[in-house]
Amino acid sequence: MRCAEWMRGPRAAGLVALLASGCMFKWPGGGETGDQAVDSGADVVAHPTVGFVYVGPVGDHGWTLTHELGRQHLENELDGVDTHYEPSVSPADALDVMEQFIADGDNIVITTSHDFLTATQTAAANHPDVRFLSCSGFTSGPNLGSYFGRMYQPWYLAGMVAASKTCTDRIGFVAPVTLAEIVRHINAFTIGAREVNPDIQVEVIWTGSWFDPEQEPVVTQTLIDRGADVIVGHTDTSIPVEVSAGQTVSCEGTDSPVWSVGYDNPDTCDFAPETCLTAPYWNWGPLYARLVSAIADGSWDPHAQVWDQMTGAPEESTVALAPLNENVDGTVRLEVEGRLPELTAEGGKHLPFVGPLVDTQGTTRFVSGEVLADDDLLRMCWFVEGVIQVDGGEDVPGEVPPGCEGDY
Repeated sequence: MRCAEWMRGPRAAGLVALLASGCMFKWPGGGETGDQAVDSGADVVAHPTVGFVYVGPVGDHGWTLTHELGRQHLENELDGVDTHYEPSVSPADALDVMEQFIADGDNIVITTSHDFLTATQTAAANHPDVRFLSCSGFTSGPNLGSYFGRMYQPWYLAGMVAASKTCTDRIGFVAPVTLAEIVRHINAFTIGAREVNPDIQVEVIWTGSWFDPEQEPVVTQTLIDRGADVIVGHTDTSIPVEVSAGQTVSCEGTDSPVWSVGYDNPDTCDFAPETCLTAPYWNWGPLYARLVSAIADGSWDPHAQVWDQMTGAPEESTVALAPLNENVDGTVRLEVEGRLPELTAEGGKHLPFVGPLVDTQGTTRFVSGEVLADDDLLRMCWFVEGVIQVDGGEDVPGEVPPGCEGDY
């Protein structure tokens, strides 16, 4: 979803890795794509030809790779579907890329960054006979739909796992840019961690970027130096996972290993297999197959907002949690597995965000039993109790920096 400074820049597969970029999301106002568009959602597309617009190169080990794997799954899963992609597209060039796709015969266009939303809306208005899907667009029109996944759910489970390994009761979170989505993930992680250990504090430091190979090692080391013995990386790189590997912190008179939690791909922990505990990850393939199938047979409803919750089968789930490190205790594994029925059940899409929820200032945001609606989640610009920051060398309640569009 990155526009201007929010745009996902190149990312790395590691400290010496490949560059790439990606997107995330924000919910803009919905609406039609244009008066000249016709309601083509019910028409059959006999031979789907799908063009993917990527914000980064497919050689990354993050956001764009997840979509490329999804494209490959789509092509392998559905007979008679042809796909192709254009990598490293800037928002300024997105409309031209889509126009070329359509001139070449594409009848479905999938844009994988919220930064492309305006261009996608324009293209959809200009080409009413072409179907468009916008990642995290959360808007619709007669021939324009959107899709995303409830990534906060695996982040909640990751918090439970991380809490089981900390000795210092301090977890460090390397955060990218100030968006309600990232705040939501931090809060879900913190809720999960404090369910296991209510004394845990999650220190958040923002890098201000999805990819910053100079800043990320510094932030990671700062968190470790302040006593964090679990590091969480939410950027578009594996740098926090790699930097923390092999390090120790002092706890109860002994050296305790620094563990980590990765992001984006199920094999992120391969960069630090001994100390990386798990990784929330994206799995777009089944979702792409489902949406393109619906477009092909005429059952697609472009106005139905797609925001997938977890499912009980990781291979079919848009969002999931990577297999746990062998050092994670069996009791914790059972606790994580025990949460899955609730998270994946009908009506469980808003979990773990159920009151009581208290913010870092001690204010009750949601009372006991109150379930947060989608609008509450999408405007979440406040931290739950347990999130901290350091000010003048002292731990203070965490505050969301300016720039988050939502409730404070």
